Amino acid sequence: MIVATAIGALGIVFNILIYQQKSGRRLLICKLISDFSWALHYLLLNAYSAMLIAIIGIFREFVFFNQDKRWAKSRLWLVFFLCCAVGSAIFTWESAFSLLPATASAISVISFWLNRPHVSRILAFPISSCMLTYDVFCRSYTGMLNEILTLFSAGLGIIRCSKRFRRNA
Repeated sequence: MIVATAIGALGIVFNILIYQQKSGRRLLICKLISDFSWALHYLLLNAYSAMLIAIIGIFREFVFFNQDKRWAKSRLWLVFFLCCAVGSAIFTWESAFSLLPATASAISVISFWLNRPHVSRILAFPISSCMLTYDVFCRSYTGMLNEILTLFSAGLGIIRCSKRFRRNA
């Protein structure tokens, strides 16, 4: 449990940094490191629905990070990752709670596919709400803290990066 908590703490750091990035590329790098940390965290907690989603996320970020290359531009990737989210829920089904990480992943896929940090900050709210509920279910206290901080960070990022806020500063 101590190791899982420490790895989750690393995930927290990078999740907070995600929503403070102004470029989509830097946002994806933070998300990649975050997903790697969370995959290990959830593995150690035997929370396989979230673990599999984090592993899919690692591959997803690799593809989205290379969107400037022809092979990664295909809309088929979007469909593929949405299907992976659905498949992960089926594969790791334990209860209705198993649907929450898949739902968060599907929203996340759309968010990062758009490559618009402002939209990603807004979509962080339904994503984190799903994961917060799942974390309560699997007793991931680090995950719960992470989602609360992510919601705060996304809200702060929306305010900090808004045109109105920069004009008044």
